[in-house]
Amino acid sequence: MDWQNAIFGPGWVWSLLGMVLVVGSLLGLYRQLQLQHDAAATEQLNNLLGEWSSERMCRAKLTVLLAIEAGVEPAKLPHRAVSHVGFFWQRIGYLVRTGHMDRKLVHRHLGPQVQMWLAWLGPNDWEDFVWMAETSAAMDAAQKVAPWLDSALLADHVPASITHFRDAIELEESLRTVTVRLTPTPIPVRTERAAEVTRRPADG
Repeated sequence: MDWQNAIFGPGWVWSLLGMVLVVGSLLGLYRQLQLQHDAAATEQLNNLLGEWSSERMCRAKLTVLLAIEAGVEPAKLPHRAVSHVGFFWQRIGYLVRTGHMDRKLVHRHLGPQVQMWLAWLGPNDWEDFVWMAETSAAMDAAQKVAPWLDSALLADHVPASITHFRDAIELEESLRTVTVRLTPTPIPVRTERAAEVTRRPADG
């Protein structure tokens, strides 16, 4: 009887209840941290997507694609525009590679584009850019996604992308346009007074 009291006594119940509360608190804390992490990762991705879609980036991408359409070799593409696009992907590759960005999120939203732009810009010294493109291609293969990136597809995408970036730049420019509306000019007061003077009788 003593051993039953020792195991199933009030002290055991309170110990078990305490353990349940601790486990529940830890699970709640883990869930809260997970939600915060997801929110931070989503916000970070949205900021990068905003930068990738910015007018400055669109101008750089348009400059590169116009040169490609004109037949310029990758090694002779406009350096400043190439650097602007390339370092964007280099930064994303670094953040993903070091665990500061979620790999699946980047692959889901930017996977095809990172592969496409590496093919357009050609080989360079962007180690993390190349790693991100290769990682994206490997994730496609793991998900049984058929390789879609080839020379014919890249060539087909150039004109459509040029149109897209031109439209995006035009839209940004239109948003900065200020419409000035001129109101009709009222009759000058001085003219009315002059008319009154001409009609007034001369002083005697």
